[in-house]
Amino acid sequence: MATGPARDVMAAHPDLPVEHLGDMLLAPGFVDVHCHTEWSLSGGLAEGPGFGRWLRAFLTAMVRSGWSGHRAAADLAVLSAVRAGTTTLCDSGPTGAGVGAATGAGLRAIVCLEAFGDDPARADETATRVAALAEAAGPLVRVGVSPHAPYSVGPVLWAALAGHPGLGGVAWSTHLAESADEDRALAFGDGPVADALAELGATIPRWPGGSDASPVARLAAAGALRDGLVAAHCVRIDADDVALLAHAGVRVAHCPISNSRLGCGRMPLEALAAAGVAVGLGTDSPGSAGAYDVRAEARACEVLHGGVLAPPSAARLVELATLGGARALGLEGETGSLEPGRSADLVAVRPAPGAGLAGDPNEALLRADSEVRHSWIAGRPLLRDGVPCTLDTERIVTEAAEVRRNLC
Repeated sequence: MATGPARDVMAAHPDLPVEHLGDMLLAPGFVDVHCHTEWSLSGGLAEGPGFGRWLRAFLTAMVRSGWSGHRAAADLAVLSAVRAGTTTLCDSGPTGAGVGAATGAGLRAIVCLEAFGDDPARADETATRVAALAEAAGPLVRVGVSPHAPYSVGPVLWAALAGHPGLGGVAWSTHLAESADEDRALAFGDGPVADALAELGATIPRWPGGSDASPVARLAAAGALRDGLVAAHCVRIDADDVALLAHAGVRVAHCPISNSRLGCGRMPLEALAAAGVAVGLGTDSPGSAGAYDVRAEARACEVLHGGVLAPPSAARLVELATLGGARALGLEGETGSLEPGRSADLVAVRPAPGAGLAGDPNEALLRADSEVRHSWIAGRPLLRDGVPCTLDTERIVTEAAEVRRNLC
């Protein structure tokens, strides 16, 4: 990527075509640090109040979805993300359907295959499936592993995954310290989360620590925290937990809409940043949040944190949605900023009427009525005049509608 005044860039590259976009805001493509593409059709199928109650309803609805449903859902999620200006996402799912969806779209992605239980033999199965998904992935898609959460994956399987030679060097993600219901499940083995898993024949695994230990402290005691692990939510953490995450090199995905809707609380964004923990924004899924729109998460972040302290500035929110997300995924050398040496992952946003180009461009970029019009990945068009360039929109919507009808 080359950057600078138009005259200088064109003079240095006289053979390249020039495209005039008019009055647009150019920004790095948005980075979604935590999402579930396989759950794009889950909106409205599960409700709270409370995380455990929502989880029980969600699992009941989602077990009815087969492979075709997962792939159709993943395709729809990627379509939604592209329309929202996302150029990079980190997906977690039980089948890895996001690999095919992201590859087909030409999206930059990390897709982490979820693992469940506490049987170490499942590590071999997971490694085999990860290898198969990696073989099918396009050049911009990487495949990793996601031990789902400490309440659904125990320390024995977690350690087996970490030590498996077939999973060396892959990306890792998990859900961590999301709710009070999780705290209770890990401390006493009962409560709403335990009830939800019991309906699937699963029990809460036993992690080290007494009844007052936090989920982060339990994982740290078991040696489960690792450099580069992306931990989603991290709402129920204190200063000691922040220090443990920072020391281990864990990165955090902040999902403000999901955390608010499920009544989980407010992630300590400022404390994590002060400790040097890389933080980006995640959209989760329509099952608990919105429609894979990182800008919407940024606006929700402003509201959520403004209720306690001064809200993050528009510039800080844009950073969380772009370079912050890239850092959280370990991709800051490839994407997340507009500078030489980075990939040309760009988004062009038409400012809302009245926003103007003379004010703060960060505020204009984040406004809900500012419109994502174009995007590129590695210089290749992904979205043109609001229309996806690489996706069969009609097919995706038709197939997703059929799966949704079967779910309802």
